[in-house]
Amino acid sequence: MANADYVGRHNPDFVFDYDPGEDAWRTDLSTLDISRAERFRDDTMWPFFARLRKEDPVHYCPDSLNGPYWSVTKYNDIMAVDTNHRQFSSEPSIVLFDPEEDFPLPMFIAMDPPKHDVQRKTVSPIAGA
Repeated sequence: MANADYVGRHNPDFVFDYDPGEDAWRTDLSTLDISRAERFRDDTMWPFFARLRKEDPVHYCPDSLNGPYWSVTKYNDIMAVDTNHRQFSSEPSIVLFDPEEDFPLPMFIAMDPPKHDVQRKTVSPIAGA
């Protein structure tokens, strides 16, 4: 699905603006969108991640090209989310855009236990080998 299609369906009022010289430490946290692809393309995301880790490690972005989302930027918080599949499920998807209902993508990484455990066991090295 193209980004424009997603925005049209989920956020028709989204304004696409990007300032490559944006200062990570002066940006209003209420509007900070770490998911901007341009930050990764331009390799300018690092100070934004540093600020989020320092000031808002569990950050809510209410408005983005990808829709609203939470970003978790500290190791212990990430591990808490990653190991609690009951509260933070990977299903049906871990990609930015939810798949259409008629287009399921069975991905190993988007599975929760016990399905994930069964799949993981088949690719794990044999102990003692």
